[in-house]
This record gives sequence, structure tokens and C-alpha cells, in this order.
Amino acid sequence: MPNIPILPPDKAPKEVNAVYEEFYRRMSFPSAPNFITTQGHSSTVVRGSWEAVRNVLVTGVLPRWHKEMMFVAISKDRECRYCTAAHIACCRMLGVKPELLESLVRSVSTIPDPKLRDMIQFALKCSRDPKALTEPDYESLRQHGLNTSEIMEIIAMSAFAVYANIIADATAMEADPMFNTL
Repeated sequence: MPNIPILPPDKAPKEVNAVYEEFYRRMSFPSAPNFITTQGHSSTVVRGSWEAVRNVLVTGVLPRWHKEMMFVAISKDRECRYCTAAHIACCRMLGVKPELLESLVRSVSTIPDPKLRDMIQFALKCSRDPKALTEPDYESLRQHGLNTSEIMEIIAMSAFAVYANIIADATAMEADPMFNTL
């Protein structure tokens, strides 16, 4: 049972409904997910979360599917069932091959692409203990050709995933049925 229920579109104020609509259209979902409709109780929070999704997850230099995989790894590591399910569905929707998703969920260390594996491992370390990141962690990414802007995107993605995990877990969000069909 959720600690905070969703706010359905027919009960949401106009400015909140505008965020719901922007979210599901831009993200190619059939409707706004529980992550957004739960936050609809605060127009400030729902707008801020949508801006973070749009500016950190959806846009940038790094491909969205890389960021979605980071989101899955961090959410699984933090045991956030909602975000793990949501972002596995996003990975599928974006065409991530099932065997790559299986490697990600089983153990990040089994991801065959060394660049992607190192990016996700860096994101995980950042989400767990950002002060523990060392120069060799950064150098590993630079050796794969990542520039400072791309490394900043990984750091921001790590922070955003932790933010989303906290919201999902604190509200006891339930996974959307649409995640099974995406």
C-alpha cells in the first residue's frame, strides 16, 4: 500500500496535468507513470522532477540507453523495486538487447563492452560513496575517450537515480502495469 497515493489526472490541477502530459509524450509512455502522478500532489516537486528527467536522463551527449542502464544498476544496488522495474522497461523500449539486460541485472562485471561496464561501475561507485571516487576511476573513463562533459553526465545520472530511488521508496510506489508491456 503506497504511503502517498497517486494523484489521477482527473483530480490534478491544470499545471500538474500539463507535466503529466509532457512526461508521457516525451518519454513515449501510454500515460504518466506512478513516479510522476505520485509527485503530482506538489506542482513544484512534479515540475522539478520532470525537469531533472528531461535535462539529466533524456538529453545530453551520452545515449539515453546508457543512462537507463546506469539507472537500473543503481536502483538494483539500492534495492528500489519501483525504479528497477521502470528502467528495465525503458531499456527494453529503447532496444537494449535482452542478453545485455540480463548481464546488467546479474552482475555489472559481466557486461561484455568494457567502456559501458566501466561507465556503469563508475556510476555505481558514485551513487554509493561519491567521496570514494579516485583519480584512477576518472582516468578509466578518460581512457575510453569520455570527456569531462560526459563524466559530468554520469555523475548527474548517479545523483538523479538516488533522488528518484528515495522518492519511490519513501512513497512506497507500486510498479505500473505498463512496465510489463513496454
